Amino acid sequence: MSDVLIRHKKIWEEKKILREIYSIWYKMIIKDLHCGNCQTLELGSGSGNFKEFKPDVISSDVEECDWLDMCFDAHNMPFKDNTISNIIMIDVLHHLSNPIEFFKEAIRVLEKNGKIIILEPFPSPFSLLIYRKFHPEPFIMDVDYFNNDVIKKKDSWESNQAISYLLFFKHKKRFIEYFCEKLNILKRKKMSCILYPASGGFENKTLIPNFFILLFKFFEFLLIPFRWLLAFRCYIVIERE
Repeated sequence: MSDVLIRHKKIWEEKKILREIYSIWYKMIIKDLHCGNCQTLELGSGSGNFKEFKPDVISSDVEECDWLDMCFDAHNMPFKDNTISNIIMIDVLHHLSNPIEFFKEAIRVLEKNGKIIILEPFPSPFSLLIYRKFHPEPFIMDVDYFNNDVIKKKDSWESNQAISYLLFFKHKKRFIEYFCEKLNILKRKKMSCILYPASGGFENKTLIPNFFILLFKFFEFLLIPFRWLLAFRCYIVIERE
């Protein structure tokens, strides 16, 4: 796993378009942070890029890395009750073996009105076709994460990119009912229709030269009404009651 993170760190340094995209996302996340009395925690920090934008964040991952602050499993966080103001998760939720148990743990460590901010893949009609053709991680749509009998332990790099779609879109009512009076979904946004796929992400080659980035940002703006059809990403903000 550390080899993958090292490779991602190198790609981050080399790909201008990725840095442009994530800069927009990081600024959006920072704007939505809860201004509490405790620290902000990033889970699955990977190559540690978010720390460039918020230096005081606690960076963490399931595998120890020299550039990260902590190493632990998100299902069992080494923090006392009510001692974290925000939990940031960028491309992390779909790697968790038991997302419901994670949210229970998040409720424990978050202070009142603390936030969980999630950025994940989204399977729109168009993006699902592209993901399945060019991305190695699957979308498995028939998993019931509210049923502990179907949950099994797995390697950290195993994934189901459908988790955010299942919990916050398809089964949103079940999530709300399950965490009634504990978690409140504040934002549920579909985004990234063209700029992100043009970047190739961390796994594929960039599809456009750097001088087209500004033009594609403009196209991204024009495509806002079609996010239901084209979105590659979703952005979720959840508040602890």
